[in-house]
Amino acid sequence: MELWMSRMTYFSADEVNTICDRMRAEHYPCDVIHLDTGWFKTDWLCEWKFNEERFPQPENFIRRLKERGYRVSLWQLPYVADDAEQIEEAKANRFIGPLTKKQDTEGSNFSALDYAGTIDFTYPKAVGWYKGLLKKLLDMGVVCIKTDFGENIHMDAAYYGMTPELLNNLYALLYQKAAYEITKEVTGDGIVWARAAWAGCQRYPLHWGGDSASTWDGMAGSLKGGLHFGLSGFAFWSHDVPGFHSLPDFMNSPVSDDIYVRWTQFGVFSSHIRYHGTSKREPWSYPAIASIVKKWWKLRYALIPYIMEQSEKATRTGYPVLRALIFHHPEDKLCWHIDDEYYFGDDFLVAPVMNSEGYRDVYLPKGEWVNFFTGECFEGECWLKKVDVPLEEMPVYVRRGATIPMYPEEVDCTDEMDLSKSILVKIDDAYRGFWADR
Repeated sequence: MELWMSRMTYFSADEVNTICDRMRAEHYPCDVIHLDTGWFKTDWLCEWKFNEERFPQPENFIRRLKERGYRVSLWQLPYVADDAEQIEEAKANRFIGPLTKKQDTEGSNFSALDYAGTIDFTYPKAVGWYKGLLKKLLDMGVVCIKTDFGENIHMDAAYYGMTPELLNNLYALLYQKAAYEITKEVTGDGIVWARAAWAGCQRYPLHWGGDSASTWDGMAGSLKGGLHFGLSGFAFWSHDVPGFHSLPDFMNSPVSDDIYVRWTQFGVFSSHIRYHGTSKREPWSYPAIASIVKKWWKLRYALIPYIMEQSEKATRTGYPVLRALIFHHPEDKLCWHIDDEYYFGDDFLVAPVMNSEGYRDVYLPKGEWVNFFTGECFEGECWLKKVDVPLEEMPVYVRRGATIPMYPEEVDCTDEMDLSKSILVKIDDAYRGFWADR
């Protein structure tokens, strides 16, 4: 629930340390630094080992980051490449499903077919082998494994426990289960950062929306997908802020300032918030809006007691943290057609702005609502038409009468938090808005 920082990709310990030092020096709160495809000897060649030239003494690197309040997350995938160090071991022991015929590749790093084989999670010995690869990393101090891919497998292969046709959809479940179990065994916390999903994967949180475009359509599509995901039984869900890839140039087109800010606001009111993408994502790379972004990051940390409360409820009830309006208002026919607003836990109604014009219509369902930032009160079952929303603001409403646990002090990471200091903010006639005293 704290903030994660990433991009595709950091290539050295020096680069990571420079970014982490700057976030602390400039008081951008952050808890997790994610290393994507560049921590291996060769970019994208997953061998589950650090490049010790660019990441010398990785245990010490991870330990020093932890001393500054940063946890480390690592990218990997469930396929073994022809050039990988483990390929002969994997083939000899059938840890990857042996191919029954040669398959054509798709010519990119984004397909299972461009690897020699798929790890066979129907085979207990293969599961044990894979867990052993992750355990070495977790023992170093890594706290989370990004279980990327898993949505497709080599279909012309022989697997231990079932046919490829049966395994294809179940594969993500078995893959994430293995990573989740070994992570919880070593660290005490059960978590993965997963892309693919099938029924049952909600037991192994958390999941994100995949490689969306850094566009308004990409943002709107991400929210729609997240709301459907919640209605499908997944309590926790996130998305790449501010989208994963650029247009028209996949890797290099700049992300616009307004998309960066609006997607940040959406991320603040999500169960988890991670910055990631094909180009720089650190806020100082967007100097015109960096101060606005920092303000919203600090709000995220102020909300952590509330997010923790709602997350604990999610683990007990299965309620998603992000909820489509029909979750609370199934009798309201309008709510069945609204996919650009959502509940954030029990008490917040969030309406992200997803255009460059800076306005939107907002529907308030039945109930009494208070603007979280201004304290203005509204009676529900009504439309607020063409609400003007400056870039540094966002339409967020709270149920009148709600009590919101919040953290009253600014921090650089959650290690600095003493949750016994949390305060309860009553949303009543005396409430004047979150920014009123700040």
